[in-house]
Amino acid sequence: MIARGRLDIRFSELFKAASAVVGNAVGLNKKQLHFPDQSLPCLSVRTGFDLLLSALKLERGSDILVTNINIPDMFAIIAEHGLKVIPLTVDKDTLGIADDQLKNAITPNTKLLLITHLFGAVISTDALLQVAKAHGLIVVEDCAQAYDGVYQGNPQSDVVMFSFGLIKTNTALTGAILHFNHQSLFAEVSALNRQLPVQPAKIYFKKILNATLIKLFTKRLPFQWAYAFCKRSNKDFDALLSGFTRGFPGAALMEKIRHQPCAANLLMLHHKYSQDISSQIQGRKALAAQLLQGLNERYLIGAANTQHTHWVLPIQVLDPVSLVEKLRGAGFDATSKASSLVKFKEGNLSFGIENELMLENLIYLPMDITMGENKAKQLNQLLLAILPNP
Repeated sequence: MIARGRLDIRFSELFKAASAVVGNAVGLNKKQLHFPDQSLPCLSVRTGFDLLLSALKLERGSDILVTNINIPDMFAIIAEHGLKVIPLTVDKDTLGIADDQLKNAITPNTKLLLITHLFGAVISTDALLQVAKAHGLIVVEDCAQAYDGVYQGNPQSDVVMFSFGLIKTNTALTGAILHFNHQSLFAEVSALNRQLPVQPAKIYFKKILNATLIKLFTKRLPFQWAYAFCKRSNKDFDALLSGFTRGFPGAALMEKIRHQPCAANLLMLHHKYSQDISSQIQGRKALAAQLLQGLNERYLIGAANTQHTHWVLPIQVLDPVSLVEKLRGAGFDATSKASSLVKFKEGNLSFGIENELMLENLIYLPMDITMGENKAKQLNQLLLAILPNP
């Protein structure tokens, strides 16, 4: 079976990470690392966002305008700081938010705009930044799903956040890098980060072992055996996989994210951030084009986005469960549960947007760039045969 995706890290890099943990434990590997100016490596995007809100000291009850789709933890962090989420609707085709929608949502109580780039697409932000800056808003770009080694954020944004978490592009297994466009804010957030305890190296070592197991598990035969076992024993295959890949599972989110990365984690962050991944990104874009060739635009997500690198490949269908079963039966691990994204619905400001992205109708196609041309063609032909094309 073709797995939905593989961790974007080589076995040699996992060995490098494990060696760094051991080396640091015995007093070796004291190499000085240099990240770009006004860039802060930290444990996760969650950590960086929490530090940023602490540094900003916004008045409790202030409004934060956010893309209405994100992981639950980001909404929880906003609530932890006593701030109010005002969600803005995501357009299915552009994966962006309309500047008119933003204008209508701003009030004297609005202090910050959090823009989230979804599924590997970078949305157009110039018009949004123009509106936000005209009203004196702080602008933060959440690029956790959009790292491509090229995009560095809009120069007018105050903070741009990139994730190198377990399932992300060019993963360091955990970690994030935040770029700041204001020296004073960078200095204050960095100072807060230095006050956090360092995450024990043994936690990072466990992530290395976990990632090694996942890489072995997602090879075709082990993956097929696991799927067959779950099906025979009526176990939830998606729940099994998500248990391996959660970044901060369980309760006590704030306690878990309020740490600095250990030395080995920093070494891997520096290593991965320094890599040229252009060929990988081009391969991913080519695979997505092949898999989606000929499909009606009604099924496509982000079709009008010109900077889409397809970190994941969702399509929108009327009956996700049926399509997942058919594709898995043909040897392709499609799923409707690959993402932890949720839609923040309370007080949603749709402003008559008809083309709203609907998470409940998405399935995620396997995005394994090693699947080969024949398998990619087979999956494309299956989609064309199954999905009606009015």
